[in-house]
Amino acid sequence: MRALILSSLGIMLGSVISTPALALPISFVNAAPPSTGAIALPVGKDGKLGEAAMAVDRITNGGISRAITAAAFRGNSGDTLNLYSVGPYSRVTLIGVGESANSRVGLEDFGGRVARAALEGQASNWAVVIPDAPAFADAGALVALGARLGSYEFPQVGKTTRANTDRTLRLHVANASAASSAWTGRWQPVGDGVKLARDLISTPSNIKSPQWYVDSVSAAFEGIPNVSITVIDEKEAARLGMGGLVGVGQGSTRPARLLAIHYRGGARDSAPISFVGKGITFDTGGISIKPGDGMWRMRYDMAGSAASMGAVLAAAKRGAKVNLVGVAALAENMPDGNAIRPGDVLTSMSGKTMEILNTDAEGRMVLADANWWTQETFKPSLMINIATLTGSARGALGDDYAALFHNNETAAKRVEDAGAKVGEMTWRLPIHPSTRADIKSDVADVKNVVEGGAPGASIGAAFIEEWVKPETAWVHLDIAGVAWATTRKPTIPPGAVGFGVKLFDEVIAQSEGR
Repeated sequence: MRALILSSLGIMLGSVISTPALALPISFVNAAPPSTGAIALPVGKDGKLGEAAMAVDRITNGGISRAITAAAFRGNSGDTLNLYSVGPYSRVTLIGVGESANSRVGLEDFGGRVARAALEGQASNWAVVIPDAPAFADAGALVALGARLGSYEFPQVGKTTRANTDRTLRLHVANASAASSAWTGRWQPVGDGVKLARDLISTPSNIKSPQWYVDSVSAAFEGIPNVSITVIDEKEAARLGMGGLVGVGQGSTRPARLLAIHYRGGARDSAPISFVGKGITFDTGGISIKPGDGMWRMRYDMAGSAASMGAVLAAAKRGAKVNLVGVAALAENMPDGNAIRPGDVLTSMSGKTMEILNTDAEGRMVLADANWWTQETFKPSLMINIATLTGSARGALGDDYAALFHNNETAAKRVEDAGAKVGEMTWRLPIHPSTRADIKSDVADVKNVVEGGAPGASIGAAFIEEWVKPETAWVHLDIAGVAWATTRKPTIPPGAVGFGVKLFDEVIAQSEGR
């Protein structure tokens, strides 16, 4: 195994996309809201204005509140009303926050809606009044995070996309210094982590080979203290006995990699939390080839690993006081003449054998070796798998929830609560004893699918669990339905979501006692 501190090697990364995604300059000011220009105001349930918004209304001699009444604007979350030439203001954008303003999700959503209004409007400078949120001392910074996420766009390949420096947001807060510190020290790194995940997911797969992925992530961590990077190539993986990882990748001319980011921010003897993600850089299904319709989206099949990388990047950038390991099991699943076949039997790193009934059930195979290697190498206190694993999870839960499986109630509740707090929701599904019995194979220890209408998400989880040691607290998130958005949401553009970065960041924050 070759462990490299890549950030110190000055690696040439010419194939990495360095074009910036769309960004809005954000600043925090103590001053009272201005009396001219464009301004965005939060409006609560039943058209109620908060204290700061009322001050703006007084500048218009009540013009804003009269407009709210005349338009029957209820202030429900997501409602928007644009007013022009109201008093001294060229534009007033009213954004409904309903009863959600005093929540993290509500603050981020407000920020995302403000950002889209600024990008779509004509004004170059926007003043923003922050919703009243007594439960959040850093409400302004959370609005900024929402604006950062809501203004994200992946650049067109081969074209230069400039940052939107001609549009700025000035967030009016009670204490600009405190808000700025909360932004740069806590929430901006989370935005950076989500951006990394979305960039990785969105990159077309003719660019995104396993080695490209390694180079891109290594570049993102360059210069960050307390980080070491381990890269295992296909030859080393074969020597270590990683039959699952090597087998999935052997049908491609671009061989598999295992990438691990080890961040040491906690006590030397403290066991790390590990995030082990599926990193299939493109999934044709292999010999069990997928239907052509929609196959293009399979560039997102490494979204789980992208969330793992993004979460560790966020924690490392803010200097989290905890030890972490992010692992990406990287392979391209192609139907080459050297590809594995249905009916083949592979031997994993643990020595356990797997019968391959369907080569399109490949994510669980690479995670088997990644899990075992992670446990053998780091002995984590908690191991969370995250993967776009099964269509059945999407069919059961749609795009509202990730499926959650576990072997430890405390760990499951921790992940579940973290997701609820940040708006990345999970729903528990079972691994029944009969499911564990169903995956037993006649010619190997286990088989990777069960034919004939078996519960696919639970089968996948049961297979992965075979490579989880009894002493390891384990949670598995199947994010097939939530990793790619087809419509815009306040903080999520169409396309790559980056689901899991914020959830994992909250799990990390809990470990720090935040």
